[in-house]
Amino acid sequence: MSIQSEGGVHVCEPDECDTFQFMAKKLDMKVLHPGGLDATETLAKRAGISGDMIILDAGCGRGSSSILLAKHYGCRVVGIDLDHTLLVKAYAAARKVGVLDRVAFRLADMNDLPFQDDTFDGAIVQAALIFAEKRRALQMLLRKVRLQGFVGLVELAWKSSPTTHMIRRVGEVLCEAARNAEPHLGWVNLLRESGFSIVSAELHDLDFSFQGMLRNEGFMSTSKITLKSILDDSVTRKTQEVKSLFNEAREYLGYGIYVARKQLIDRGTAQHQDPRTLGYPDI
Repeated sequence: MSIQSEGGVHVCEPDECDTFQFMAKKLDMKVLHPGGLDATETLAKRAGISGDMIILDAGCGRGSSSILLAKHYGCRVVGIDLDHTLLVKAYAAARKVGVLDRVAFRLADMNDLPFQDDTFDGAIVQAALIFAEKRRALQMLLRKVRLQGFVGLVELAWKSSPTTHMIRRVGEVLCEAARNAEPHLGWVNLLRESGFSIVSAELHDLDFSFQGMLRNEGFMSTSKITLKSILDDSVTRKTQEVKSLFNEAREYLGYGIYVARKQLIDRGTAQHQDPRTLGYPDI
């Protein structure tokens, strides 16, 4: 089912997005957000994530960012997603890496989070708000994050005003949901209007490189993806389409890394909750 953004543009959901399905299901990629795990690392540093925190990863997919945060920063993470099959893979990956004592996954909608208010020290959302009702989702996150907590975004962002042709091309090649991206300052204003104060906001160019894939997917997965691109004509065509679009849209489309904080007042005496008590998907 399609949803309608605040600007009146109809966008698709992840299970209807050709490029999302191509990356997640056809190529079996682990990392789908722009900037990859490098962007996640930057977000974590800007937000000041530390081992005593519990973090919500909204739209976690296969859990690569959840696992990275738990492994590198020692924090506890709850990942949520609407795709049960991705959550099963996320659980298996976390078990393989040995972080199930710090990571849990749950089937849930970021527009209607099933957690008590003031549960998390922070929340990250990466390439997921473009599929959601953005204001509603951010206001929901505001409720679930503790006082002085943060929300961190990695999302597609317009670097300059796009032409009608460019908007149409992005929708056709990437996904209709990509048309739900905000201008760089639009994301900043959306966070402020939702009740957050801005900590940092930075704009980056989109990149589509072998080195980036190797960093995100690892050697074995990258080798499999490369082999598919050689042997499968449909993979070759889609990959070339995306590369061509990135070159064509370089002037207009990038991605932003945004960190914003709930009002800076006393966080009180709320206690941490073990992520394992917050629920796993039915697997």
